[in-house]
Amino acid sequence: MRWCLALLLLALAGSAHAGNVDPLDTSRDFAGKTLSGVAFLPQTVPTPNPATGTPSLKTVMFQAYLQADGTAQVRSWDTLTDRYTPIATERWHGSGDQLCLTVPGFALPGELCLQLHVWGPEFAGTGVNHGGMVKGDVQPGSLLR
Repeated sequence: MRWCLALLLLALAGSAHAGNVDPLDTSRDFAGKTLSGVAFLPQTVPTPNPATGTPSLKTVMFQAYLQADGTAQVRSWDTLTDRYTPIATERWHGSGDQLCLTVPGFALPGELCLQLHVWGPEFAGTGVNHGGMVKGDVQPGSLLR
């Protein structure tokens, strides 16, 4: 009986300690890492597809290496050429759970700001200023080659 109580106390102590995780700070937690994801963005002028109809969302696969100096090396998948676009240098910034990033493939009039939820290496979020959604993962270092 005593060992059951001891195990219960250890489990409770471990779960209390696990709850003391620092809140997400994208400027700190994402610097020096590569985001690989898919963005689903509203289309201003939907492009009809004879096979699937006219989608209301534009799907953009992208990668962004977020450097600590506020620059990002970004690229997106070009469905016409069936390969990634050349790497472009853009700006990024973050605060708390919000990340703002420009990716030319998004075809937006400015940066896309997202409110993110992160669990392990996975992230998902919703657009703050342009709508849309994003889902992907984040890995240390630059995965762009």
